[in-house]
This record gives sequence, structure tokens and C-alpha cells, in this order.
Amino acid sequence: MRDANPVSYLAKGIYDIAEVARLIRTGRTRVEGWTRPTGKRTPLLTGQLAGLFSFWDLISLKVVAELVARGVARDRISTGAAHLAVILKTDRPFAHRNLATVGAEFFADIDGGWEDVGHGGQQVFQSVIGPLLKPISFNESDMAAVWRPREGVWINPEVQAGTPCVDLTRVPTLLIADRLGTGDSPAADELAEVCDDYQLTTKQVRDALAYELDLAA
Repeated sequence: MRDANPVSYLAKGIYDIAEVARLIRTGRTRVEGWTRPTGKRTPLLTGQLAGLFSFWDLISLKVVAELVARGVARDRISTGAAHLAVILKTDRPFAHRNLATVGAEFFADIDGGWEDVGHGGQQVFQSVIGPLLKPISFNESDMAAVWRPREGVWINPEVQAGTPCVDLTRVPTLLIADRLGTGDSPAADELAEVCDDYQLTTKQVRDALAYELDLAA
């Protein structure tokens, strides 16, 4: 029987928990804890794509990971996300362009919310989230559209289902790394062969390889 409400995967990116953890550079167990019910706790976020995660989920979990790393309590993040969802009119407020400004005001207003990390309100939120959103391009609806996690690499949900690729191409960075191995100084002939096969410059290939090596570190 055909699903009466099929989930659209088009241009949303598709990620499982392992890939989300890899791309935001945190442990899989932590991502599972944020996205699955545990005891009486409800998830901070559930995947948009029938058990998988969208590009907006990926960006949202990157923000969650940074807030957790800065000592923001889980209930503060949950309350903040719910409130920001109303203000920003989206169920993925952590993937919204205005997060750094609206979020700063909100988190500063939470009684004791920033005392957990020993800093002061708006300035701290902007210093944490502002740089995180800087490599992200947004669409006309002010939602995240493209993430460039490092120079020469883009994650675009409309390209290769959101797989990290050489910037402005469809060549996955993982494919480059698989071709060149795990070393950061590939042999000149192998490097030249990859450049020729995919019509890339040496810098593009080296940037892609460096990105994958960073993720694996």
C-alpha cells in the first residue's frame, strides 16, 4: 500500500546518525541521546526524514553540540528551541539565519541560563553561535541552504544528497580521500591522476583530502 503522506527527500540532504556524528565531529552516542527518547526525556530533535536526518537537522545538531560543549543545560536548549520556533516561525530554529540575534536575546532572558557557563548573556551567545553560522549560506526564507565547513568544501542538500563535496562540484570529498589514502602527502602521480580524472586543481584535491583527514582525526 502506498504511503498517503510520503516523505520528500528531494533537496533535503540525507544523513544517518553515524554520518551526522562524523560531520559535526562528536560521538554517535551523544547524537543518539539528543535525538532519541531516553526514559522520561523527550528528544531535543527528531529526524525530518522518517528516521533519517535532513540538512536542517544536521545544522541544528551542530548548534546543539556547540551549546552542550559550552555547558548549556539540556532543558535550557529544549526550552530555547521551543520558544525560538514560535518567534522564528519554523520547527528548525537552530537552522535559521536570525538565530544569533534572536537567540541571544532569548537565552539572555532565561533566568540563570547562562550562569551555568559563567558568562553573560547576549554577548556570549553571539560569540558562540555567530561564528558557527558564518560559513552557512541561507535561502530566501532565511533557512540554511549551504554549509562550507572549510575552504574548498561545501555541503549542499541539492548536491549528492548533502554529501560533502569539492566546492561548487559534485565530487565527494570522501571519494578523493578513498583514492588517495590516509596520508596528507599523496604521491605526485596519484595526485595528478585524481586531478585529471575529476577535472580538479591540485588545491581543490588537497582541500578535499585535508577536510576528510580532519574528520577522521
